[in-house]
Amino acid sequence: MTSELVAEVREEVQLPQRPAFVRYQPATAITQGQTVFYTVRMRNATPAPIRDAVTVQRIPSNTVYVLGSASGPAAEISFSIDGGQTFSSESQLRVVEPTGARRPTAREYTHVRWRLRNALAPGATALARFQATFQ
Repeated sequence: MTSELVAEVREEVQLPQRPAFVRYQPATAITQGQTVFYTVRMRNATPAPIRDAVTVQRIPSNTVYVLGSASGPAAEISFSIDGGQTFSSESQLRVVEPTGARRPTAREYTHVRWRLRNALAPGATALARFQATFQ
């Protein structure tokens, strides 16, 4: 399985005498505080279905994950706060400190992992998404 990360920004377009609409443009020039919309394209380039397909994506440098933004097609989504060593659901992520456990902040997320529940057919592409804020 191959994967590719695509980064886009949302742009509202207003044309004369028409309703405004939203389009997504490649994130070639972004400003601090801007939300970047990431799409992970997972492709099965083999002649056989891939069962239990998994892809892991590092949260890009200089960005902070937007809590609750990860999605995927019938996927189990989990997160890492330790550089991709371990993964848990958002509700189960914990940082252990001398004073006890606490939930991590979005700034501490390092990776997102998608585990597809259904087989990925030969030649098929599955799309997973998340958002991050550029710092």
